[in-house]
Amino acid sequence: MNGLAWIREAGQEAQAWELKPSASGNFGVAPFRGPIQRFEALDRGQGAKGRAWMAAALGALELPNLKPTDSHAASDYVQLVEQARQACADGVLEKVVLSRRKAYHRSRVQPWEAFERLAEAYPHATVFLIQTPGGSLWMGATPECLTEVQGAKVRTMSLAGTRLRGSQGAWGLKEREEQHVVTKDIVQMLQALGVDQVQVEGPSVLEAGPVEHLCSHIEGRSAGLSAWDIAGALHPTPAVGGLPRAQAQAFIRRHEGYDRRNYAGYFGWTSTERSIFYVTLRCVEWGSDGFLGYAGGGITAKSDPVGEWAETEQKLQTLENVLLG
Repeated sequence: MNGLAWIREAGQEAQAWELKPSASGNFGVAPFRGPIQRFEALDRGQGAKGRAWMAAALGALELPNLKPTDSHAASDYVQLVEQARQACADGVLEKVVLSRRKAYHRSRVQPWEAFERLAEAYPHATVFLIQTPGGSLWMGATPECLTEVQGAKVRTMSLAGTRLRGSQGAWGLKEREEQHVVTKDIVQMLQALGVDQVQVEGPSVLEAGPVEHLCSHIEGRSAGLSAWDIAGALHPTPAVGGLPRAQAQAFIRRHEGYDRRNYAGYFGWTSTERSIFYVTLRCVEWGSDGFLGYAGGGITAKSDPVGEWAETEQKLQTLENVLLG
């Protein structure tokens, strides 16, 4: 049994693939924690042709039961954020990204319909629908490229700080500091990998549907490193994990209290002309009995726990509004 992928990059037609498991395949899907799965991506068409194939494939798909449940009540999440904020204030962490999931039970909306709603609502994001053999279906609109490789040129981005699109005034100190430390860490990781001539452009504002982020574009040159190696080394970036990397990962494992699965993992593909991987964000996990929405935020010593809960609520509500109408 094979899987499927339907992906619409910004400014491009949607592309459909059938995913055949292969240890040397050109398409990869990685969870937040754990090894990447690789597949041979069999081209099933773009635009109307791809949509027709995908509609038939989705119609025949048998998804597993998720038994959807929320990961955190409001009071539990606020308490978790306060614990993380204190760890940052004590100097144990610089930043840690905490997340939660929200359960949605049966919906009349079909996956193909939800995909098209996301593509319309997020014209500047990469909209994805991915199902690996026997697994649930993951769908979302990610604004974040983990890495793009063309020849010796390596591109990535640091994405941190979120507010409603069109907000007036300067960004807050918390968001600007968060963006700076994420950028610094990614640059140092690239340099440690042997990427040279590293240059940073930004930060600038990146629109992502109804919200906007602070984003710096990072570029360098590398000889001999594969896109798989670079993506594996960069993941998880401080934008989805935290800093220092090891301590933030330990905090998440010990305290977050649920399995993120593919949320904040990554997916992508390689070819002779271009290789690209995206972070699995702004996403839902779809099963036969409903779906789960995932959202998170970066916590620092300056975080407001109640405000962080509100930010995840806003992110989830925005996704819900698009998917369910």
